Amino acid sequence: MTPSGTGTGRIPCYGAGMAFLSNQSPRCAALLAALLLAGCAGGRDRFPSLAVRPAERAFGSAQPADAAPVPDAAQPLPASASVVQRVAALKDQAADARRTFDAARPQAARLAAAARGAAPGSEAWSVAQVALAKLDSARSQAMLAMADLDRLLVVSAQAAVEGSDSDLRLVQAAQADVNSQIADEDAAIAALRGQVAG
Repeated sequence: MTPSGTGTGRIPCYGAGMAFLSNQSPRCAALLAALLLAGCAGGRDRFPSLAVRPAERAFGSAQPADAAPVPDAAQPLPASASVVQRVAALKDQAADARRTFDAARPQAARLAAAARGAAPGSEAWSVAQVALAKLDSARSQAMLAMADLDRLLVVSAQAAVEGSDSDLRLVQAAQADVNSQIADEDAAIAALRGQVAG
């Protein structure tokens, strides 16, 4: 490219393009306007209508759903069915253990009284120990039920943090009953052992 100072240099290629556009701009503008008008004047039936459709009209007229009733905070919710069934089964297990304990208790009391003052290892002492072992076995069944109630109490306490405490209260009541039963049986066994040891 020859410097412009000489006056004889050629116009760069982009300069030629710009010169062409500047010379042709009126005709290009007219052509562009004609194309745009032709596009706007096209048949309107080829484009979807912006009017409200029947489905939109039906959707807009739908009524809001009724809100779920809010439970009364003063009235506690019932315990869940699964927890109710599990607690009932554990209470039955403890009750069966108590019946077995009560059935074996009179004989154990008689044998413990007969072994009072008997030397360890003697026949009376050995027979009394066997009877006391039956009481221990019956009590252990109640303790198994108590252990399951303890585990259920932990789960119910965790659920009560963000939900209802109905399960927790049900488990606590059953736990208190079984704990009282075990404490009574412990006291009875300890008294009989005291007779045999004396």
